[in-house]
Amino acid sequence: MTVDLDRMDLTFWGVRGGIPAPGRDTARFGGNSSCVGIDCGDRVVVFDAGTGLRALGRSLTARSPVHGDLLFSHTNVNRICGLPFFEAAFQPENSFAFWCGHEPEEGGIRATLTRLMTGPVFPVPIDIFNAELAFNDFEAGTPFALAPGLDVASLPVRGGLPGTAYRLDRGAGTLGYACAIRPPEDLSGLVDFVRDCDVLVTSLLCEDMETADRIAVEVAQGAGVDRVFITDHPPEASDSELQKREDAARRGFPGCVLAREGESIDVTALRRRAIA
Repeated sequence: MTVDLDRMDLTFWGVRGGIPAPGRDTARFGGNSSCVGIDCGDRVVVFDAGTGLRALGRSLTARSPVHGDLLFSHTNVNRICGLPFFEAAFQPENSFAFWCGHEPEEGGIRATLTRLMTGPVFPVPIDIFNAELAFNDFEAGTPFALAPGLDVASLPVRGGLPGTAYRLDRGAGTLGYACAIRPPEDLSGLVDFVRDCDVLVTSLLCEDMETADRIAVEVAQGAGVDRVFITDHPPEASDSELQKREDAARRGFPGCVLAREGESIDVTALRRRAIA
């Protein structure tokens, strides 16, 4: 399947860390847990499979066949709990590959997702899916290609949750996805990894949100990234609290925003404007 090199649309389908937080106080920024989709035309790339994956899957049912990849930053329950409700995986004409860089000793991504969809945790097994599925374990730090012209670099995440950061490169745009990271004292490795990305999506594990936002801005500025989206908002954070956080972050760096569920960004257009 070829890739449309002129398209790279990012959509936030879930922006909460820890646990979903639906309700009146979170309606503006969103309550679903982590899920980011990249629409490349003929292929869909998904980072994490929180509860936001349900809405993403429903959006794909009208455009079969769909070929896609799900890349996991880590496999705590909040990053995988949307998978049983991924409607596009029930359509036999579709195909999806799962990618994980940190779990081979525990049996790999297939074993992890199989355990998720096994009683008494979930009533139906992963075999209920009719789409063609592939399960890929790799060592974080290893580059690989999802399709011709659609390349992924990876970076092992240390010091917090074991996991993986990703850099998605294609002809029309570059995206950095570095989430649930406890920032090291030396940020140079992360800065180099996301250098010159058109967009950085990130969340940092710090003692307070002000510190996390400051470090996210430092990484973006050091890497020459003009647009950084902070995600994985605490479930207890209300819309008004998140708005205050965003206002404070933007005073230091206008290109920094807090991710909102349902928001879409044309990464290709950002690159064109930057070049112009």
